[in-house]
Amino acid sequence: MPLLSLNGVCKSYWRGPRETPVLANLSLDVHVGELVAVWGQRGAGKTTLAMVAAGLEEPDEGTVLFEGQELAGARRARGSHLHEGIGWVQRMGPQSGDFRTMLDYVALPLLGAYSPRGARRRAIAMLRRLGVADCAGERWQILTDGERTLVAVAHALVREPRLLVADDPTSNLNVLQREEVTGLLRRAADEDGLGILITVPDMPETAYSDRVGSLSDGRLIVPREPSGGDGTVIDFPGRQQSV
Repeated sequence: MPLLSLNGVCKSYWRGPRETPVLANLSLDVHVGELVAVWGQRGAGKTTLAMVAAGLEEPDEGTVLFEGQELAGARRARGSHLHEGIGWVQRMGPQSGDFRTMLDYVALPLLGAYSPRGARRRAIAMLRRLGVADCAGERWQILTDGERTLVAVAHALVREPRLLVADDPTSNLNVLQREEVTGLLRRAADEDGLGILITVPDMPETAYSDRVGSLSDGRLIVPREPSGGDGTVIDFPGRQQSV
């Protein structure tokens, strides 16, 4: 059974009196330990896809299943905007000025489940794992783009989710920083057994992926099956289906 399954998802937004389709009959599976990348140009619907997959938006039609359970229903039952088993990489960083340091920001998702001291201990361990422990005492505003991305990933991973969703995590990064971030996500899938779905603006960022989908005008082309570790990154047209 897939960890995440989107089936026949449609999503539109209203801009004034006009309805604009963003996702059109989109279907996609993500399995345990699999890194799936979806690439497309700006305006293709990547951000909407990521938000629907993470449970931050509900589809107009179709279903989004996480571990076999409909995500929208689970979210409403818990009164939460995000399922507890899903990590969301928020590149915008803290949405409140209440965080004095990045250590506080990364520790935030653990409060309630751990004591403040325990939450901070786990947060600094995650920052060390991602190579940005030096950012623990800093504010978001002074971090580099690369540091911000890694701190955002730490904030998402610290709860030990089973699925990680990241919208354009390599945006605004240089080549070396992109390599570092995509390599880190690859290791998280391999070592932690995470299912990971990322959206990317360029093909080079898909090199670490098990499967690659191409999104254009809300329609997705994906391989029929996971590559199964055979090294295939992009399947040729004869092995693809449009959904």
